[in-house]
Amino acid sequence: MDEKIMINKTKKAVQAHNNASPDLFLYSLMDFEFIYDEKEETVTLVVPITDVMYNQLGYIHGGIMAYIADTAMGHLCAAFNNEPSVTLELKTQFIKTATSGTLTAKASFIRKGGHVQFVECTIHNDKAQLLNKITGTFYSQGKA
Repeated sequence: MDEKIMINKTKKAVQAHNNASPDLFLYSLMDFEFIYDEKEETVTLVVPITDVMYNQLGYIHGGIMAYIADTAMGHLCAAFNNEPSVTLELKTQFIKTATSGTLTAKASFIRKGGHVQFVECTIHNDKAQLLNKITGTFYSQGKA
């Protein structure tokens, strides 16, 4: 891990947080790129794999994968249900891992309800190989 790069990324993330930017600390630290598809009602989250994601075995930590999926699905609910939502439940299937490249998480609705949304997310590597499949249940908090 390059100490200078991490220090600069951390400083940038702190500035984003302190400026009340929608680019939250971890979003900035992990270089999240959000893509919203209004026609398909999907959110795609593109994330470069970096050293900060690894567990002690040198693979991406499962909690990081769950965080990426939860973030993509939460943004989906907020963007296309027009209400902030909270996660009620997640089920994560770890199929394969990656050690370099880019992760692409794509979230879509299984079913949009009044207050409860059923959502799924797949995470692929840059070779289009499926790494994770995550389903979640989200609860709408009402209009912000």
